[in-house]
Amino acid sequence: MILNALLISLLVAVSPAQDAASNAIPERFHGDWSSDLSLCHDRESGQNVAITADALTYFEAGDTVVAVSPAESNGIHVVVDHEDYDGMERLGRTMILSDDLQTLFFTYGDGPEWTVLRCPPQGE
Repeated sequence: MILNALLISLLVAVSPAQDAASNAIPERFHGDWSSDLSLCHDRESGQNVAITADALTYFEAGDTVVAVSPAESNGIHVVVDHEDYDGMERLGRTMILSDDLQTLFFTYGDGPEWTVLRCPPQGE
C-alpha cells in the first residue's frame, strides 16, 4: 500500500519540461477491449473499456489520464482522474499487455484485477 502511494506521488509530480508523450497511453494499448468478446460493441454491457491516448472510457464512468510511466513486461503505470456517479478521485492503474497485444491485464492497486481482450473492428 505504501509502495502504491509512493508510485502515485511520483507519477503525479510530472514536471512541465517532460515530453508530452509521458502523459499519453501508448498506441499499442488503444482500442476497444472487453472481458466478453460477444459483448464487444455493446457499450452498455459493463464489460468493456475503450482506451485512447488520454482516456479510458467505461460504461457510466471514465478516466482522464494524468501521467503514464513504464512498468515491467510490456506494461504501464497510469495515474488517472476517475469520474463516475460518486464523483471524481485520483487513482493508479497498472496495465500489462500480452506479447501478442490481444490481452490486457489491469490491476487497480489494492483493488480488483481485470482481464480484457482486444475487440475486433466493428462489423467483423
